Amino acid sequence: MIEHNDMSLNKHLRNNRDRFNFSREMLSLYYIQGSNDSAGEPLETIEFALKGGITCFQYREKGTNALEGQEKINFAKRIQSLCHQYEVPFIVNDDVELALHCDADGIHVGQDDTSIEEIYPQFKDKIIGLSVGNKDEYTSSKDVLQYVDYIGTGPVYNTLSKHDAGDSIGTKGIQQMRAIDQRMPMVAIGGIQSNDIQSIIEAGADGVAIISSISRAKDPELATRKLREVLNQVKR
Repeated sequence: MIEHNDMSLNKHLRNNRDRFNFSREMLSLYYIQGSNDSAGEPLETIEFALKGGITCFQYREKGTNALEGQEKINFAKRIQSLCHQYEVPFIVNDDVELALHCDADGIHVGQDDTSIEEIYPQFKDKIIGLSVGNKDEYTSSKDVLQYVDYIGTGPVYNTLSKHDAGDSIGTKGIQQMRAIDQRMPMVAIGGIQSNDIQSIIEAGADGVAIISSISRAKDPELATRKLREVLNQVKR
């Protein structure tokens, strides 16, 4: 399952088992949203982001007024349908049951969420992401990294989107993580704006995970396009 290569986005579509083949390029512009994160209508915001050029989508349904039960399942399936229309991987945050029910393209778990070793047999043909915020968490996670396609590192900067995000690590933290492991695909997360992208990529991240810079934008599609343009310029 793990293919640490640099295939272009239009080449990592689906293999013969109807799965997305993982590539680093998927992490370039990684968008995270739930039903309660956007300034506008949630599904419209997600479609605007897809039109604008996100390369991966993570469904994260947490916090005040978060959907539950069948409502959550129905919403997830609608997002998944949109993602697949745009040939973008649909990742579920933390919720193993939902990811299996929807046959999601992958799952992302945190340090205090479900054990990677426990879920690996069910997700070995899918994309698996793990939050590894800093070098201490990397050390404590070392035994399970063999099961992981990529890590999410941060918060790089202070963020209001995730209240339990921990202390910011800055680009120096990204550099430290890359020095520890030069091969593991890594997406940076936490308070990232367009003018931060160049320094983050130069520090060693393969991409940036975005929440509020898209979800709270007056024009989410335009905001996404601008982020993608910056990434394209930096990665030339």
